[in-house]
Amino acid sequence: MAYAQHELKQCIERAVGHANAYQRSIIAAYSWNVEAQDVSALSFGTEERFYFTTPDRSMRAIGFGITQQLKTAGQDRFLRMQSMWSNLNRDHVGTDLFAFCGFSFSELKHTEFRWSSFGEASMTIPKYLYLEQDGRTTVTVFAFVEPQSNAEKILNQLAVEYAELHTPKSDRFVTRIRLTRDGNDAFEASFHQATQLLKTSLKKIVLAREVVYELDQPIDLAGLVQELESSQPGSYIFFFQPTADEAFLGATPERLILKSGLELKTAAVAGSAPRHAIETTDTALGQSLLQDDKNRHEHAIVVDSIEQTLQGLSTTIDKPDEPMLLKNRHIQHLYTPINAMLSPEVSLFQLIEKLHPTPALGGEPKEEAVAAIREIETFERGWYGSPVGWMDGQENGEFIVAIRSGLFTDRSAVLYAGCGLVEGSVLHSELEETETKLSPMLQALSHLCTIEKDDIYVE
Repeated sequence: MAYAQHELKQCIERAVGHANAYQRSIIAAYSWNVEAQDVSALSFGTEERFYFTTPDRSMRAIGFGITQQLKTAGQDRFLRMQSMWSNLNRDHVGTDLFAFCGFSFSELKHTEFRWSSFGEASMTIPKYLYLEQDGRTTVTVFAFVEPQSNAEKILNQLAVEYAELHTPKSDRFVTRIRLTRDGNDAFEASFHQATQLLKTSLKKIVLAREVVYELDQPIDLAGLVQELESSQPGSYIFFFQPTADEAFLGATPERLILKSGLELKTAAVAGSAPRHAIETTDTALGQSLLQDDKNRHEHAIVVDSIEQTLQGLSTTIDKPDEPMLLKNRHIQHLYTPINAMLSPEVSLFQLIEKLHPTPALGGEPKEEAVAAIREIETFERGWYGSPVGWMDGQENGEFIVAIRSGLFTDRSAVLYAGCGLVEGSVLHSELEETETKLSPMLQALSHLCTIEKDDIYVE
């Protein structure tokens, strides 16, 4: 930080002068080039940490601390957040503005038990951001400057905090975890209710399963994210820890949206089969998936819904006629990439509002499926299955669908997995699918924790 201290001081002094002149708070930012950072940098901090990286690891964002957090709620939370972001004063931020963003799957019913740190919509501008993009890595320092602030005091505080980020933390420790609820009975009850609804106007519904573990001490979350990144090379890795009390993280193969200027990239990911260690068997499983009527029908519902949604928001849409296979370590999916050129007036949050949830995570028709999920699922989804990602000051950004994920506290790990139901779905097969989707997180946990399997309570 000493390298940039003089320029950073000038930046903050200008922001203080502006804040005093206009009597309003201002965010100031200064960036400089640094050596590339990897996921191990998460161990620099212990709370208020954020992480996002793409499957090819060409883009990586690591955030520490909170300079400013925008939060809102309600059914119109996407457009409310758009307004709050647009009205943010960015005179002293320039092109450096960046926020980690997340939304709940739907409006939260109860927040006193879980998800209290996250809310229904949140955008977080960190204090320190390491951003790797286009082969270049920068660190950006953000400062919240209020009228009558002292520039020297702000700079000293930033220097102390930045030094703390580069102080080695305690070594990893082993945690014992014990399964306390497997979620099977609740899933079975929801399945039977859902199959009755599929006999009406509902074409598809996506049910989730919640699995709860008890911890004897906090998990090394930075180490867990590293394990996921190492073991899931074809997935996005995300980690959001807005407070020391709760953290949400996972490895997802599914992009909801990537927006760069007017260019949009999204994809339909629906229909799945397990992987196999023997190559010929694995190939046969993939070919069977490509030809399976139930999975092809489920996938087509998602493709048609996305295409229909984009027709009113874009000038051109491009997609292949047939799905391909998207292969992750434990599971393979039917996958159709979809690209579009957007109409100039369409915003990123408007796109998210229209696309979320796709039938891959909600169902079809969308409103009917989401209402049914809220009615028949017995737990709070929170941010599971929701749009999570980042956005910059030019309204570019990328959001993924937060599946293959878990909510962690000091004493609990709550894991989530889901599956899409259409007419003809079989309970045993759907439960097996959720087991497959829980595998990446459980495997990563097994490298850091002792998982107790005896004398457990299971529903």
